[in-house]
Amino acid sequence: MNHLILIIMFIGIAESLYGILEFFSGHRHILNLDMKALISSVTGTFINRNYFAGYLLMIIPLSVGYFFSRETFQRSRFMGWQHRVSSLDGKALLIAFGTILMILGLLFSASRMGIVSLLVSFSLITFLFRESQKRERFTKTIVLIFSLALLWAVWIGLDAVISRFFSISESFEERWMIWKNTFQIFKDFPLIGSGLGTFVHVFPMYRSFHIRGLVTHAENDFLQLTSEVGLIGTGLLLILFLLLFFNVISGISSMSRRDSQRYIGIGGLVGILALMFHSLVERNIQVPANAFLFTFLWAVVLRISTKETRETR
Repeated sequence: MNHLILIIMFIGIAESLYGILEFFSGHRHILNLDMKALISSVTGTFINRNYFAGYLLMIIPLSVGYFFSRETFQRSRFMGWQHRVSSLDGKALLIAFGTILMILGLLFSASRMGIVSLLVSFSLITFLFRESQKRERFTKTIVLIFSLALLWAVWIGLDAVISRFFSISESFEERWMIWKNTFQIFKDFPLIGSGLGTFVHVFPMYRSFHIRGLVTHAENDFLQLTSEVGLIGTGLLLILFLLLFFNVISGISSMSRRDSQRYIGIGGLVGILALMFHSLVERNIQVPANAFLFTFLWAVVLRISTKETRETR
């Protein structure tokens, strides 16, 4: 499993590095496609900044969890700061640098909700990874990693990212209109919905505003899903999610803080929650790459939690 996690991390780092180089070099190609007219931020190979941000939102917490699970880091967790740093091997330092690079890529994606979701996920991890025996309020290592990435981003320049937050009202107004019309679909098909995958065909009949092009998604994965499968389908999926979620929470909470798998499990779970939070205002789970990684994270956290449950019986 660790080898698969390393592959996922490598893909995230490669996507970030590729996106950063293409954007700041001015080349602005995605593979062999000239995208100068469309790309205004770092997007990796995703074209859409928000899908790229959603992808990294899952990998970054998992990478942090893997960094904390490293044996060299585990041996030094109860030592002083100088011993902790000196004990890190080259692989651990490479993981930390790769995580910083992915944070940098997400920041320069200029995805507003992606950045907010990153802040929320890091706040959650700093709280969950703290050492209760040492009465820590938060984990200083994670704060250091994020601070280094932020300082690097400030040194490069965050003007374009900051300006995106000042234009949030225009984007939100359009989303709000889509949400209102999507909710109307749900009101007309409350129990079983309009049918899975029918949104793009049904929405034009409910659209109450002018927009160039075709609205292919509701800018909210959960609202769109509810309009397509209704209360029955949404209720069944919600029950399944709650069962899996509390099973994972129960398994991870019973693990020792010295168990390296605990940190990977928490990182994977935070990545899942970060993508779901981001999906409140975006389409993420419908993107194949993000959906695959989302499923992979569920498989990781379920395997870790059920393994712990079996061992405690």
